[in-house]
Amino acid sequence: MIDLHSHVLFDIDDGPETLYESMRLCEMGVEYGIDRIAATSHLYHPDEIATFLRRRNDRVLRLREEISRRGLPLRIYAGAEVFVDDSIFQAQHLEKVTLNGSRYLLIEFEFHGLSARRLIRYVDTVFEMGLVPIIAHPERYSFLQQDFALAQFLAERGAYFQINADSLAGLTGFEEFDLAYRMVRHRTASFIATDAHSHLARGNDLLRMIRSFPPDISRETLDYMLYTAPSCVLSDKEIPPVRRSEHRHDGQRF
Repeated sequence: MIDLHSHVLFDIDDGPETLYESMRLCEMGVEYGIDRIAATSHLYHPDEIATFLRRRNDRVLRLREEISRRGLPLRIYAGAEVFVDDSIFQAQHLEKVTLNGSRYLLIEFEFHGLSARRLIRYVDTVFEMGLVPIIAHPERYSFLQQDFALAQFLAERGAYFQINADSLAGLTGFEEFDLAYRMVRHRTASFIATDAHSHLARGNDLLRMIRSFPPDISRETLDYMLYTAPSCVLSDKEIPPVRRSEHRHDGQRF
């Protein structure tokens, strides 16, 4: 499986502090079915891109070297989780922090108080840069919890959504679970990822979380959200739509 959103890199954001802790997270991921991870450390402001890239690229290189030294069957891809506010209107060079150098940019917002008008402007601005936004953990935003139609509207405009596995497993509260589940059932979300930060808390034990997903989410849907769609992102290809039949329960799970 592919984990498209992970804070696996050490000493760069609120994820692991040391290479040892990064490796513990990598080992947990492999144990629970992950073989590819997009390292999406926080980029809090566009003005910090140059500094961010130096640190991120160094951490990616060192983590890859340690993974290779230990013979761990895991590949690391460079990316970022870009915090979007009004600074997006003057931002430059965001193509340098896309997922594996693709057209796809993982973005996040404030969790509360963002108006629909401003959210749409932010998303449209990313499109105007020639990039395709993937909105991280939409189920965590109060304004989308209160307005599912807004999420559907953004999806119809071409934005993509990545929901967190722990939300869909019911580990983060009813409001987050409810929106995550609705987005899967209505084919509004295209990706499931861990948003992992530590092997001690907010981990990437993905198979374990999948076993707590609602039972009517089919194997085909999980394959699409954990392999097909993220594979297209990492190879910079068009993402195929979710087939309607993929959301029928077939009794087969991981």
